[in-house]
Amino acid sequence: MSWIWAALMPHPPIILPEVGRGREAEAGATLEGVGRLKKELAGLPRPGVLLVLSPHHPYAPGSLLLNDAPRLNGSLAAFGAPQVRLQAEVPYEALRLLAEGLVRAGLPPSLSTAPEISRDHGTLVPLVTLTEVWGELPPLIVAGPIGLSPRKAFALGRALRGLDLPGNWALLASGDLSHRLLPDAPAGYNPKGKIFDQTLVEALKAGSAEPLLGLSPDVLDGAGECGLRSVLCLLGLTDAPLQVFSYEGPFGVGYCTALWKGEPEKRPGAALVHPYPALARLAVTRHLRGAPQPSQAEIRAVSPDEDLWNAKKACFVSIKTLKGTLRGCIGTILPLAADLGREIVMNAVSAAVRDPRFSPMRLEELLNVRFSVDVLSRPEATARDGLDPKRYGVIVTKDGRRGLLLPDLEGVDTVERQVSIAAQKAGIRNLEGATFQRFTVTRYPEE
Repeated sequence: MSWIWAALMPHPPIILPEVGRGREAEAGATLEGVGRLKKELAGLPRPGVLLVLSPHHPYAPGSLLLNDAPRLNGSLAAFGAPQVRLQAEVPYEALRLLAEGLVRAGLPPSLSTAPEISRDHGTLVPLVTLTEVWGELPPLIVAGPIGLSPRKAFALGRALRGLDLPGNWALLASGDLSHRLLPDAPAGYNPKGKIFDQTLVEALKAGSAEPLLGLSPDVLDGAGECGLRSVLCLLGLTDAPLQVFSYEGPFGVGYCTALWKGEPEKRPGAALVHPYPALARLAVTRHLRGAPQPSQAEIRAVSPDEDLWNAKKACFVSIKTLKGTLRGCIGTILPLAADLGREIVMNAVSAAVRDPRFSPMRLEELLNVRFSVDVLSRPEATARDGLDPKRYGVIVTKDGRRGLLLPDLEGVDTVERQVSIAAQKAGIRNLEGATFQRFTVTRYPEE
């Protein structure tokens, strides 16, 4: 994983012409700073994933809240500009890997599905501005950091810096500073506001969180800020001075724009998990949340592989714990759904909640399991000497009973062992007169 840039942006809707209607000129220094930021970003690679920290996003006490909706949309209608709209895709697999990485770092996040983000101007205002840089937003993960303590927010940044995830990422820390700089400020006046803002700008220029972490609770409470946690995470990630483009407080609220530039990913061939197990996980997540299953359009969007939404194929979906213990496995010998995508969705949900050997999965288990999808060839009749437990799966049939075993399973090294297990699964006690079929499997694990 490589962080190619990290930036701090303010989020007052008034700086957008559609909302300010001329008053945006009163924040001239901020507009100039944002302009400089956009110019810098235009010269950098477009991030593969953009992580946004917004203090106006929903939050969870004690943890970072990740929005796992498949796509986000919102408008600034609440600020009199319904024409200012935003839509973005959420990279589900990247979000899952991020969440698992934070669990391993001792900062387990919370998850929430909130596709409508019109109330979160902390996300909308910066992203509407940055859309002009790329024309289309990169895949987006939005998170609410307000539930974190200041020190946990800083630890979050340190954890992000140490994660080993594929591709190039960028961090957008959205946040305004003190809301109490002037007597007519939205939250009233407090002299602590100026102290807070000066300390924060100095911390950015020095690339050190210590000045902010050393502020007393009295100063933090008096400042009436909303961006502290976003900034602390930013400083934890960069661990280096930032280029501060602008600071001002024209409406009694402090606005600051800053940028840190990293290096693009140098490892060749870095890729996210294959789309088949990603679709399986998405289907189970939707089911456990009581949400609709992925539409045909969403399945098409998972992968350009036409087999996923154009070919009928049978498959098995296996779910195992991180320690390798089976948690569920259900599949089909012949395809039942209209295409492989819907076959995966159907079998993934069944493996999670309908495998009679296990209790139904719970939502909180999702970060502690791995999915695997085995796509089956059409079975063909064979004699017993045509079997090979490493290469072929087997179907044993007798008296209307049928047992199946997938190939290349740990501990199944001989034909006798493979056939015996398949027969036992079907309740076949005597193999005399049984028939055999074999099939191949293409396995797509999450790791």
